[in-house]
Amino acid sequence: MKKGLLKIAALTAASVMAAMALAGCGGSDKLTMGTNAAFPPFEYTTSAGLVGEFDGIDVAIAKQIADDMGTELEIADMDFDGLIAAVSTGKVDMVAAGMTATDERRKSVDFSDTYYVASQVMVVAADNTDITKAEDLKNDKKVGVVLGYTGDGIVTEDLEIAEDKITRANRGIDIVQDVKNGKLDAVVIDSATGIALAEKNGLKVVEDAEAFETEEYAIAVKKGNKELLEKINATLAEMKSSGAIENLAVEYDEKLAASNE
Repeated sequence: MKKGLLKIAALTAASVMAAMALAGCGGSDKLTMGTNAAFPPFEYTTSAGLVGEFDGIDVAIAKQIADDMGTELEIADMDFDGLIAAVSTGKVDMVAAGMTATDERRKSVDFSDTYYVASQVMVVAADNTDITKAEDLKNDKKVGVVLGYTGDGIVTEDLEIAEDKITRANRGIDIVQDVKNGKLDAVVIDSATGIALAEKNGLKVVEDAEAFETEEYAIAVKKGNKELLEKINATLAEMKSSGAIENLAVEYDEKLAASNE
C-alpha cells in the first residue's frame, strides 16, 4: 500500500514538473502565428496549403520554427493593422507577415533577426507610360496602398499625396485589382508581392531605388518573450546558413508563376 502511494506521488510530482517545463516554453502544444494571408509569396490562401489553407514563405518558416520546438503551427488570419495588438495582448504567439522591423513597432513588440530584405515598388497598368518614378504619383494620380503597410506611410508622409487621391484596402490582392480595373493609377506595395500580383494580373512593376529604401522583414513577439525569440532566431540562423530561405523564395516564385499559367 505504501509503495503504491509512493509510486502515485512520484508520478504526480513528475506530472507537475512536466507541466512546469511546458509552461516555461510557452505553456502550449501549439504555436500561433498571426498574419494577413493576402501577401503572396509570403502568405496567401490556396486549396491545398502547407498548413491548412495557408501557404507562402512566412508559413514555411513558421512551420519550421514550430517543428524545431516540437509544437503544431496554428495560423490566425487578420487585418494587417491589427497584428501588433494581437501579439502584444497574447492573442497570437508571434507575427510573421512580411512585417518590416521599424523603430515605431519596436516600441510595442520585440523583433527577431532579419530574414528578408525588400523594397517598395509601384504596380501600374501594362501600357502606363506616365509613371516612371515615385514623384510622378504627385501628378494628380489615384494611388492605392494596403492599410498599415510601408507603402501607406510613404504615400502619406514622404510623398505627401492628398488624402482624396489615396485608396486604402486591407489586402494587396484587392487593391491591385483596382489598378487592373482602371480605378487606380498605381499601387505602392512591397516588391516581392508587387511582382507576384503584377504577373498574375497582367500589370507591370515600376521601381525607384532613389525614392524607396530597402526594408528588413522580421518576426514579432510580445515584448519580453526572450525564450520564444531565442528559439525563433535559432531556426532563422539555421535556415539562412543552409540557404533554406533563399530556396523558399525561388520555390514560391515558381509555384505562383505556375499557378498563373
